[in-house]
Amino acid sequence: MEAYKAWVRRNSQWLSSMESLANTLTWFLPERFAKSELAPEALSTVVGLVTVMNQHIIATGPRHPNSSSPSLVAAVEETFPWPLLLSVVKETEVLVEMGAEYYLGRDHKWTPVATVETIKVLMRLLVLHKSGYKMLIDGGETPNVGDQPDGLQFDPALGRGRIGTAPSTSRPDRAMQAMLKYRANVGESTRPSWIVGHSSTVPPHTSNPWEMKTRPHTNKALVVGEVLLILRPLLYVLLIRRYGLRSWLPWLLSLALDATGMTVLYSTTVLPSYKVGNHLRPAATMSKLEKNELLRRQVLWALYLMRSPFFDRYTRQRLDNVEQILKPVPLFGTLAGKGVDLVLGIQAFYMYTAAS
Repeated sequence: MEAYKAWVRRNSQWLSSMESLANTLTWFLPERFAKSELAPEALSTVVGLVTVMNQHIIATGPRHPNSSSPSLVAAVEETFPWPLLLSVVKETEVLVEMGAEYYLGRDHKWTPVATVETIKVLMRLLVLHKSGYKMLIDGGETPNVGDQPDGLQFDPALGRGRIGTAPSTSRPDRAMQAMLKYRANVGESTRPSWIVGHSSTVPPHTSNPWEMKTRPHTNKALVVGEVLLILRPLLYVLLIRRYGLRSWLPWLLSLALDATGMTVLYSTTVLPSYKVGNHLRPAATMSKLEKNELLRRQVLWALYLMRSPFFDRYTRQRLDNVEQILKPVPLFGTLAGKGVDLVLGIQAFYMYTAAS
């Protein structure tokens, strides 16, 4: 095992390229979204799990001797690796949903899906508690260690913090890459000033990010906002289980919880300090990772266009119109048809569009 770890760390760049290629190719496997075919999804899950384990090996490797930045070793090895387990759960969640739909039927798959969401909620609440009630980065999969240490880079095109150059492995995350890439390329001038990153110096000493110590002046409202956003996917799927995908109640409640949670976070991170009665409410200081996380959450709102019943009533019709317009055009018509088929395949599974 140690020999394999050493090999992974020596060949991290090459492995990253191969893993990215393999993850991309799994989208084009035959019967990729067929209800009767679990093999392509199982293969995709295996590729994702191998990528997650390799990223963990690289993250927990020894620091470069000339590096003055904090290592993630302390964040991962000094405690139980909850971020790693979260990544593993996210890699297997689509396979669980597809298997539940195959064996139980489309209308009865929601209990296993809700079980997966419950597991993620419990793990994220624990990560939130262990981190000192800091904002969760990438749903708790990336430790919130403040400014980015050597080897930990945020790629807006992938929407998450990542080790070295390894891509996001979670398939729901990869389904969002095109949208995230577009948002990242719009330009710094179109972003609010609080999102644009500024250079900062990593402090010479950083404590264990999982140590039970809250940041100074921790605002309880920020914790409330995080808890609302953590609970939102579970409440959403429970309402789907109760009322079905055709009901607007799950869609509207999910939107309301997202709006409330984000409003609370903006009020505690963006607005300046102000006085409430005899108490001064200090503005939270945000790191680069936290600013990028808010940007990622903004982009994920576009998934409401992909969720039923909004998709069935509005988005589907627009996609069909575009396909009909481009159909007579050589090459573009074929690509448009394949693109619509891919979107329909993604939309058919909750885990791709839940943003959980």
